[in-house]
Amino acid sequence: MKSTLTVCGRVGFLVASAFALSACVTSSGVVVNPSAQRAVYKTAYVVVHGKDSQDMDAHLQRELLRHGIAVSVGPEGSAGTAQLIVRYSDDWRWDIKMYLRSFDVMVFDAKTNTLLATGSWENSALHGFYNEDKVVANVVDQTLSKISVQ
Repeated sequence: MKSTLTVCGRVGFLVASAFALSACVTSSGVVVNPSAQRAVYKTAYVVVHGKDSQDMDAHLQRELLRHGIAVSVGPEGSAGTAQLIVRYSDDWRWDIKMYLRSFDVMVFDAKTNTLLATGSWENSALHGFYNEDKVVANVVDQTLSKISVQ
């Protein structure tokens, strides 16, 4: 009888531990259009949000520049001669202070408006207070690595 309770207690502890640990894991990934050809990209147009997302606008622009891509910015529909159009969404929540819940970046071919790739990052259920600059850097790195010729 005692050994049955010990086994049940251990199994219960393992299940609870697995659940708790899975709630602490962030997720990220990149999905690439299978028909997208790798290319050398030199210019991008970032559709900026302004107002509450000015910091995220700046982080995204900085990461594209770090990759050697000339960046122009503005509202939707003003891409000019850029090779890429970059759109993003960011979701923030409050818990003692603001924290980034999720970040998605979508990269389009500016001539055809075809989605080339999308990168995403999502905070865990038991969220952490991650540095948004590093999150943007990781998502941009992962996304560009899938569509750019190095």
